Order: sequence, then structure tokens, then C-alpha cells
Amino acid sequence: MKSKYYTIQIIPDDSQRIKTYRVSTWWFTFLKIFAFILVVSIIAIVFGVKKGTSVLTNYENLKIANAQLAKKNANYEELFSRINSLWVLEERIQNIFETFVENDSNKVNSLIEKDKFAHTESEKIDVDFEGIHGWKSPEEHLKLERIPNVVPVIGIVSKKFSIQDKHLGTDLAATLGNPVFAAGSGTVEFAGKKEDLGNMVIINHHNGYVTAYSHMKDLRVTKGRSVTKGDVIGSVGMTGNTNGPHLHYVITKDGKEIDPEKMFNF
Repeated sequence: MKSKYYTIQIIPDDSQRIKTYRVSTWWFTFLKIFAFILVVSIIAIVFGVKKGTSVLTNYENLKIANAQLAKKNANYEELFSRINSLWVLEERIQNIFETFVENDSNKVNSLIEKDKFAHTESEKIDVDFEGIHGWKSPEEHLKLERIPNVVPVIGIVSKKFSIQDKHLGTDLAATLGNPVFAAGSGTVEFAGKKEDLGNMVIINHHNGYVTAYSHMKDLRVTKGRSVTKGDVIGSVGMTGNTNGPHLHYVITKDGKEIDPEKMFNF
């Protein structure tokens, strides 16, 4: 098939020299295709630039959103920390009020009426060290070690010694499982379960003093064993008749109960 051609003439103003060009129709077809591709390419480039700008904008927005989320996360962590502190405070208040499980409002109100928070430290008594002054011999040191003046557990006084209320000991609220220490050196007279007092240890200090530690979770000593002041003899529990983890601590002197707080040597 013969190709078609177009004749193009360029005529100057003076019409003296006419230029003639013979162009195949395929060139026009090529120019159309090229123009189409050029237009499509320009559109694609414009669309790509627009999309890239949108991505950059979204990236900046994501950075801002991420910073806001990080700030909120920090606020949440602080809030959870405060909630945890409130939980610890509530647990301590429950220890003081002995409302560990039931949260009985009547019981709480009754304890408030007794002004439970107005805790005053018992008056200390002068321990008779039998004239021990200055340098002390081993025998004199032993006498001191046998005096039960160490606080037997790390906790707070939740119920005081009271002859009137027939509470002949001091309750020390503490965390379940915390160690219980021997208040003084001596010999274990009893280590086992005793009805409402639960797991219990009784230590004879061989100087008229006898100490008893009740409601313990477990015991670390046995009957007949010698213990030194500060030895771990068990852990805080809630065995026997009790509604929360605490140590019921009793001191007797020559068979008579005395206020343990008067012996504590802080």
C-alpha cells in the first residue's frame, strides 16, 4: 500500500523563494501518539506530586498524633501510680481498722468513735539492768540480750494493750509473710497451733520475761531451741481467729501481762 504524504509550502513575504516540504502521514500519527503520551505523563507527574504531598502531610499529622499519644500514655502511667498509692493507703487503713475482708461500715464507724487514729505511744518504763553501767562482761551482755525490748515485726500498732478491754497484748498489723523476730534471747517453750491464736511461739527469756507471738503464717523454730534476740522465728499470718494479717504480741513479767509498747526500744 502506498504511503500518503502532505505537502507543506513556506512562502516568504517577498514570494521570491518558496520552500516546499513533503511529509509522510506517519509523522502526524507519531506526533499524535507522542502528544498523548506527553499529556498522560504530565498528568501522572502532577498526580504523583499531589500524592507525595499528601503522604508528607499525613506523616506530619502522624508525628503530632504520636506525640499526643505519648503524652497521654505518660498521664495514664501517673494516674495508675496514684491509683496504686491509693490502694496501698486503703490497705493500711484497713489494717488499722481491722476491716480487711468485710468492710463493715458499722464496725468502721464504731472504731472511729473510739478515736482509733489518736494513737499515743505508751509511756516507757525503765528496765532494771541490775546496776549495769559502763563496761559489760559477757554475762552482763547476756542479761541485756534476754530483755525483750525489740519490736518483733515491721508494722503499725492496730490494737493497743488494754486491761479494761481484756486485750492483754498488742496487735501489730503488717504485710502477710513479713518476718517475725524474737524480741529477746531465750528458749522456745512452745511452737505450734493453739486454738484461736493460730500458729504460735512462746519464748522464755529466763529473767522473768516470757513473750508470745500469735497468728503466724508459719513457724521457723521448734520447742526447746535457743534463739537470739532478732532471730526470725516465723512470718506474719492470719491463722486462728483473725480477720487480717497481724501479729498478736504478749509480754509477761513474773506471770503478769504488761504493755509491750512500754518495752519497745525504737
